[in-house]
Amino acid sequence: MSTHVDFPVCLRLQGKRVLLVGAGNIADERGQQLVDAGARLRVVAPRVSPALRRLADEGRLELLERAYTLGDVHGQQLVFVATDDRQVSEAVAEEARALGVWVNAADIPELCDFTLPSVGRRGPIVVAVSTSGQSPSLARQLRRRFLAQVGPGHVQIARLSGWLRKRLPCGAERMRLLKQLVEGEAGELLARGQRKAAWARVRAALESFGETT
Repeated sequence: MSTHVDFPVCLRLQGKRVLLVGAGNIADERGQQLVDAGARLRVVAPRVSPALRRLADEGRLELLERAYTLGDVHGQQLVFVATDDRQVSEAVAEEARALGVWVNAADIPELCDFTLPSVGRRGPIVVAVSTSGQSPSLARQLRRRFLAQVGPGHVQIARLSGWLRKRLPCGAERMRLLKQLVEGEAGELLARGQRKAAWARVRAALESFGETT
């Protein structure tokens, strides 16, 4: 049994150079996720799906319709492989590691420097479940269950918290107010969809903080 423990992080890929080698359903999903994250994505594959081609036509990724060749990893900051050809996956991983670039090879945990959780989103809220690459199907099942518990009120709380973080100065009082928003009456009201009542509580808290809306 493996004893390693993954260290979970959320990467900010806006403007980062990312390489995706391969095509198929997994590549489609990876490509869309990377584009949505703002990565400067390059896709290398002999054939691609209509979904990836559409993203290329829209200028959201660079498409090289050919097989992977040595040197493709140069200049990249992160690499993903999504191909059924084990030899290609191994070659890409070898080049990436020689260059000190982290790589993820779909369904081949031993070639991965990092694994990908099953991810679901509701606005700014991200639900991610990982089994350290051992059971992607279980991760997807649990992710669906957890995401179903995230309602519109939770999304509003997250967005309001982000707004307050930008507006209020750092310190103990801001921490107290943000905690109160999540755990107190305002948060409960938002979770129940009672926005006006919740905002009245937030306005009162801001006034005690010395802020006005």
